[in-house]
Amino acid sequence: MIASSAEPAILELAEMLSIPVATSLGGKGAILDAHPLCVGVVGSYSRRCANRVVSEADLVLFIGSHTGDQVTNDWTVPGRNVAVIQIDIDPSELGRSYPNTVPLMGDARATVQRMKESLGRKKENKPWIERAQSLVKEWKDEAEPLRRSDATPIRPERLCKEISEALPSNGILVADTGNAGIWTGTMVYLTQPGQSYLRSAGSLGWAFPASLGAKCGAPERPVLCFTGDGGFYYHLSELETASRCGIKTVTVVNNNHSFSQVMGLINRAYEGRSGKKDDLYKFQKVDFAQIARGMGCFGVRVEKPEEISNALKEAFASDLPALVDVVTDPNCRAESPWKPPA
Repeated sequence: MIASSAEPAILELAEMLSIPVATSLGGKGAILDAHPLCVGVVGSYSRRCANRVVSEADLVLFIGSHTGDQVTNDWTVPGRNVAVIQIDIDPSELGRSYPNTVPLMGDARATVQRMKESLGRKKENKPWIERAQSLVKEWKDEAEPLRRSDATPIRPERLCKEISEALPSNGILVADTGNAGIWTGTMVYLTQPGQSYLRSAGSLGWAFPASLGAKCGAPERPVLCFTGDGGFYYHLSELETASRCGIKTVTVVNNNHSFSQVMGLINRAYEGRSGKKDDLYKFQKVDFAQIARGMGCFGVRVEKPEEISNALKEAFASDLPALVDVVTDPNCRAESPWKPPA
């Protein structure tokens, strides 16, 4: 869908037929977060409201999106008996996961445009839109106090809010997998049509070197990488590459000195057992900003939420590869994905 530049056609179709729009994590940014039809990212790296809207729909239109376990939260959103229309240029994807599928093989933009022309007239569905908007409002009302939290250590939601406000209008946000994908997919709001979101296309640690590639591919655009300390450890030596080659990205490290995403799983596995379980997910308290400066980059460490905004501004203005090391609370958990009742 993104590769086809289908976003304007999709938005026109959604507005014409009053259809709420959920995106995969890779499709984030196809509709701006503030648009009244946007319900957010769906699946396992998702907003609860997006999963609930899709689960209540009686027809789901997949556009250029596979129907794998992450997009559908293990094939529970939508349920397997829901009617599906699936548009994909790859015939092997059509009807792959859902038995009640009407397949449309073709380019996403061209097919949506033909669909819009064939349907012809505007159709309002006010009760359904109001229901979707009420679910989004309910989620945002719960999320907003966390995004504005002044707590220290810093909450990741507050960090995401500051990134939402600091990302330039033509900025590219590159997010790592794991919690980095969940935090940015749910809590970073894309507010400008020129902004882009690139999710991890590989294993943990992918985002930082990928952000360097994004900057080389689009040197005129600001690039911000969001990763955790666990992910950053994989390739932090590429700070030297960025410095030596003048690749001026901004890297934000969500530094909670842990692999917090697996903390709960490991604690449950060790319940009632002896052993050094902390060794499996805790790190030393490392100052990544100091490492960045030692490699010739701009580096700043942030320990208070009110410092984030200026740190990001300084990083973008530094004319160097930049790193913002943000000390966050390891006990903050990304929301578990919502599933419909069994």
